Amino acid sequence: MARPPTVAGMTTQPAAFTTSLADLIVGDVMSSEIISCQAEDNLAQMAATMVSHGIHATLVEPPTGTHPLIVTDLELLRAALQRPSDTRAGELASEPIPRVHDNASVDVAVAKMAELYVHHLLAIDPVSGRSCGIISSLDILAALGGYPPLRGHPFDSEPMRPNSARQLNEARADAMMHPGIVTCAPDAPLWTVARRMAAHRVHCVAVAGVGEAGAHGRHFNWGLIDDMELVLAAHSGSLTQAATTIASAAPPAVDGSDTVDRAATLMINEDAPHVIVIGPSGLPSGMISTLDVLRIVAASA
Repeated sequence: MARPPTVAGMTTQPAAFTTSLADLIVGDVMSSEIISCQAEDNLAQMAATMVSHGIHATLVEPPTGTHPLIVTDLELLRAALQRPSDTRAGELASEPIPRVHDNASVDVAVAKMAELYVHHLLAIDPVSGRSCGIISSLDILAALGGYPPLRGHPFDSEPMRPNSARQLNEARADAMMHPGIVTCAPDAPLWTVARRMAAHRVHCVAVAGVGEAGAHGRHFNWGLIDDMELVLAAHSGSLTQAATTIASAAPPAVDGSDTVDRAATLMINEDAPHVIVIGPSGLPSGMISTLDVLRIVAASA
């Protein structure tokens, strides 16, 4: 099991769970580091930015006087599959990132994320109007789980396994996946699922024993809960419900022998940033995420 997040060199145990985030403000939990790319960056350069920083979205600086635009990992992955490789960030970015004041309560941020169904908000100083940070869905989960802000928890940007593939059809899913899956019991309260996500710094947790066996064999009866589903649960006040109440019963999955381009296509078709990898036994053996796929896109430059 992974250790709790380390902040400023000191291991910190989570505090008690609270169903209300009204006492915290956005500035308490956001990251003050804003990662952006240039409008002329190509797809490989954008992928390298996301992978090296371990982020699932990047800002694109717009013309002076307009709001920063955002490109998410799924948007970038879709472009890598469907657009020319010399597509530029300025051509891809079209939506401004939603904003929230840095002195607003975290409950306000949760409500905006839930209503717009977005993973990131740009924090704004209400006095100067300047951007001062990013608050993400994972930051919300850390607060829900009682952990300190994740900005002090370093991200390991190195791949789990060495891989020299430069095209998505050159690598197998089991070569690019992260072995093992963070799991929870079907009756686990949703707030403990948030705590597990924050502790392991992952964006989804598998729930055992959910749904019916599918095409991948009789052992594959697992569900998934992702971070946005927990943000929605926080907004609706249902964090004490059991994990099985919101777990998706048919999560996207590929065989370990499938190529990464199949996993990437499934992510785009299902609008899912994670795909379960099924081993020879018919059991889940690992997880492949958008960032795992974008490692290959970054290497294609």
